[in-house]
Amino acid sequence: MKKSLLILSACASVCLAVLTAGQAAFAQQHLSAPKLFPTKTLAYVRVDDTRDMKAKMEATGMGKMMNDPQIAPILGTFYSTFVGQLQGMQDAIGLNLDELLSIPNGELAVALVATKTEPAVVMMLEAGDEMPALQVLIERAEQATDSRGGMLTAKEVGKIKLLSMGRSERESVTYFIDSGVMVVTNRADYAEQLAMVWTGNGIDHKPLSDNRDFTTIMSRCVGTEGERPQVSFFIDPLAMVREIGKSNSGSVAVLAAFKTIGLDGIKGIGGSAIIAPNEFDSIIHGHLLLNPNRQGIMKVIRPKAGTTDPEPWVSDQVTSYFTMNWEMAKTFNAVESLVDTFAGEGSFNDRFVKEANRNLGIDLRTDVIDGLNDRFSLVQLIVPPKKINSQSNVYCIHVKNASRMKSEILPKMFEKLKGSGGPELISKLYGDATIYTIEQRSENAEGRNIRLPQPAVCIMDDQLLLSDSVQAIEEVIKFNSGGDGLLSESIEFKLVRDRIKAQLKNSEMSILAYQRPEEGMRLMYDLATDPQNIDNLEQFAQNNPFLTALVTAVRSKKLPPFEVIAKYLAPGGAFVVDEETGLHYTGFSMRRE
Repeated sequence: MKKSLLILSACASVCLAVLTAGQAAFAQQHLSAPKLFPTKTLAYVRVDDTRDMKAKMEATGMGKMMNDPQIAPILGTFYSTFVGQLQGMQDAIGLNLDELLSIPNGELAVALVATKTEPAVVMMLEAGDEMPALQVLIERAEQATDSRGGMLTAKEVGKIKLLSMGRSERESVTYFIDSGVMVVTNRADYAEQLAMVWTGNGIDHKPLSDNRDFTTIMSRCVGTEGERPQVSFFIDPLAMVREIGKSNSGSVAVLAAFKTIGLDGIKGIGGSAIIAPNEFDSIIHGHLLLNPNRQGIMKVIRPKAGTTDPEPWVSDQVTSYFTMNWEMAKTFNAVESLVDTFAGEGSFNDRFVKEANRNLGIDLRTDVIDGLNDRFSLVQLIVPPKKINSQSNVYCIHVKNASRMKSEILPKMFEKLKGSGGPELISKLYGDATIYTIEQRSENAEGRNIRLPQPAVCIMDDQLLLSDSVQAIEEVIKFNSGGDGLLSESIEFKLVRDRIKAQLKNSEMSILAYQRPEEGMRLMYDLATDPQNIDNLEQFAQNNPFLTALVTAVRSKKLPPFEVIAKYLAPGGAFVVDEETGLHYTGFSMRRE
């Protein structure tokens, strides 16, 4: 009998513990942002869980780099100096930077929502164990409101206590705190509705999670293996124009214009960030949700299938590479149609095309637009000597008749512009290419800490090259004439390209991008270790807390060899595909093991 009582007592204890745990877990549950915000949410951004995001960030290359014993002391000096520069903020709000950043301790979301009158801004912040720090902020805000003669009011809505502070009922913020979560809005009347939705008292409420456009976008912005994003966002641009313009008759005209040109087919824009999924540092998604029956400008402005192999003059030392296949003539015609729709038939031709023909001495349509080959690339590279703006852009437009462009069209444009009274133009032969550029006086460049842009253009093979640097054009021509180290043969580029092809199941893509953050960081590293550059930076640092902290950190701690930093920097890529539901962008950065 005694043994049976002991067994019954143990079972009762277990059941009580389970029930208690269940009640505690239930007490911690609350509506998520997609359930709290209404289906008529105009714009929305959400961090699913700030704690999880911080933990994921630690697993990224940047997180590991910040914890590297050779790098952490420098960052520590930078951070402590930066915080010291913000002493005035701590005196005002009662918290230091660490305490302020620690307040979000769970879900964090901000939205612009439609109401019966004007749109309202709503923020949902889960503080959890950091609620005391949040209370300090609230108390300081209330004290500031009271000292300025503002209003402080309270109102009960069921079990929820609404608190308002501000200069007037119209210019105030209203909030409530429940279960470790703060919900705040700039509309006192809407705060009551939020409180009723929060407590689930049966109010008629259709949540954002029931919005089909929202769910369609979000379903395309999860990981391939079902990973949940740490950050997500959603925008309904047409609804935003409609709601914000309720009191403005001009919004009716804007919406009518959108319909005329086909922009009313945009059903939503959204995306996500997934941090530290398998084999990646991060994956970024973006989706433009379109009506399946695309009309107007949305029907013709779209990527086309085509090769994305790097051109044979692109070196594996570039900082980034982007290439796009696009029906440029159709886009040009669409823009013309758009302008003529609002400005009158023939306006685009009269105001733009004819003016361009007169200034350039060519026929813009037949000599340029009709001669484009529907492919555009952008290459970024570092040109010496290293300065803060040493990164140069080289734009490449593939053309159909390069020989005519080289022998007729460019020389004709050059001669026309040369006599226009503008900057002095010169041409120079470099290898087999003629470069057209602006003459730059050497004395103007001496002693400068920034690179002076020198626009240049030339024809090489079947491509029209344009750049903000003659030196960059020369580097490209020189590499094209026999350089080793093609980007197309780079192991890192092939790795990124193969990752993309795996996502697309080896179908041909239309847009591809490739980044090498190592080269951009190398430039910053070289500048940071240049004593003269630090002196120059110090001159700019006055009254700038960030630059002051940066200079202090670099001067007080010796930077480790660049290889220590480089091992955390991995290449990344991006691609765009045209899907049935719209255009989808995926960008990612690889992970260094």
